[in-house]
Amino acid sequence: MTPVTPVQERRQQVLRHAAEQALTLPLLSSGLWFHSDLRDNFYFATHLFAYTADGAESWAPSLRSSGRDLAADVLRRVLLLQDRDSSSATYGHWPLHLGETPAEAKPHPLPVELMGCLLLLFYERYGSRLPEDLANMMSASLEHLYRSPVYRHRLHALNHHEAKHTAQKLLLGGRFSDESLLQEGKACTLRILEQIERFGFKEYGCLPWHWHWIQAFTCVWELAEDPETRSLAEQLLEKLWLLRAEAYVPGAWAGARSRVWPHDAPRDRNTSHDYIQFGDFPAPATFPRLEGAALFTYEVSGAVRNTAAASVRPHEICRRIGFAGVEGPAEAWAHTYLYRTPDYALGGIWERREEFDNEQIRWALTLPLSGRPSQESVNQLLFFHPGAGYREGDDRHASPYGEVLFHRGTVVQLWSLPVGCPGDTADFLVGCLPQGAWHFTESGGSARLDSGVFLSFRLLHGYTVTEKPDRFSLSSPLRGGAGGVILEVLSTPEAALLGVRTGEEWAAYTEDASRIPQWRTAGPGSLSVCYNAHDDSRLFLELEEGRLKSRTIEGSPPELAAYLISGTASE
Repeated sequence: MTPVTPVQERRQQVLRHAAEQALTLPLLSSGLWFHSDLRDNFYFATHLFAYTADGAESWAPSLRSSGRDLAADVLRRVLLLQDRDSSSATYGHWPLHLGETPAEAKPHPLPVELMGCLLLLFYERYGSRLPEDLANMMSASLEHLYRSPVYRHRLHALNHHEAKHTAQKLLLGGRFSDESLLQEGKACTLRILEQIERFGFKEYGCLPWHWHWIQAFTCVWELAEDPETRSLAEQLLEKLWLLRAEAYVPGAWAGARSRVWPHDAPRDRNTSHDYIQFGDFPAPATFPRLEGAALFTYEVSGAVRNTAAASVRPHEICRRIGFAGVEGPAEAWAHTYLYRTPDYALGGIWERREEFDNEQIRWALTLPLSGRPSQESVNQLLFFHPGAGYREGDDRHASPYGEVLFHRGTVVQLWSLPVGCPGDTADFLVGCLPQGAWHFTESGGSARLDSGVFLSFRLLHGYTVTEKPDRFSLSSPLRGGAGGVILEVLSTPEAALLGVRTGEEWAAYTEDASRIPQWRTAGPGSLSVCYNAHDDSRLFLELEEGRLKSRTIEGSPPELAAYLISGTASE
């Protein structure tokens, strides 16, 4: 008997938890669990059926039988909502939001993208164990998908949509012995690989899209019979997982992210893929974004595991990204910085970019999800100026203003709003702090968290703070359109080098006169700060007329020209 690997054990654990969650979901009058997003019905139903088909050893026989029947019934209802009219402009698609009457919901281009890949995988793996009528329905649904124009798009932007279309070309080309389609999929995959080599990965730290890339091409890897197709999928998966591993602290994403959902910030909750592959934090029991979490047998390489593993030595990860379409050249370049330690990671992106739905996280401190305190608190610390889409309590949606300076465990950001800002521009900054024994002063605060990490922040204009069940929320006023924050983070070994071992000693250290930032305003739109970091590096950031004028570390600007392309091998 082939021994079960730890990854397979964790996969089965997640499969069981997902199936157990499915059983607790209340059925609506339609016979579905969700009307807000059709896909969630498919995801939970496939996991519930898979768990029962794999034996569901922890369940009584009667529960296995009822769970199997429930999953099959939900899958039937999902499949029936596919547009099967070949003359329709939306042939092959499913609706997304179902409203009050799912049968009347209009088809939408999004559900088929990832769901189509997972449908192929699920049918190939479990089709022979489905009730006959459901197996026939699923086979017909795949036939409609193959004959539809759903995935028949040329590469243009080289984004997650096109990645999933490419995966479907490979999957459907293989299933239906369509050599022309298979070759087209290979050519597209090669082009995507070339793009990442040349320009990096422009959907940086993007949740949920990064997982969509991984899941789509994992489906290809799982099903491909053609060695060349499987090799291409494996090459792309290695790149995608290395990117993920670079920005990893146990269970969490670190550094800049081009898009996040509320369950991704300021706490990482979509953790199933990380848990299965790495297993260095507590297992998730509920799934805000289940997707194909436990349907894969793929295991990451040793190189990915080594990259994800906590390094004994803190190190900087400096990457550059070119934003280019299929024709190139890059319309712009950006640079990301991450200071990663065994206990925390701090970093972000130097250049503020306008991203989809304005959900970019410019920078953040990220703490691991391992350990008891992490189950009760947010694991990210961030400050930002609210912008388009911001609502109180949702710590996303920053404005386009502000400039940053990153140096190891220190971040400096200044804001000086330009003349002519819209009238509804926020006149305050927002801060989000993890739980801990915080010592708050008039202009800042310090804490030693239970994990042993030491934190301190300074604000230009003071703040108000509200304690919530899982965080401290701060609001700091902009005066004359100006504001600023300095964040400093140390691990226990780093603090010990300074003679700091307790929260009280850390508070005294941060409040020493030599640690006070030197803020300076020189008229409207002009603002600067000079700060001596704990390693004695002198940091300077200056804005003039609301724009970056100077930023230096020990008198020299950051060496952005030395940054490596993202997606290439680590240093």
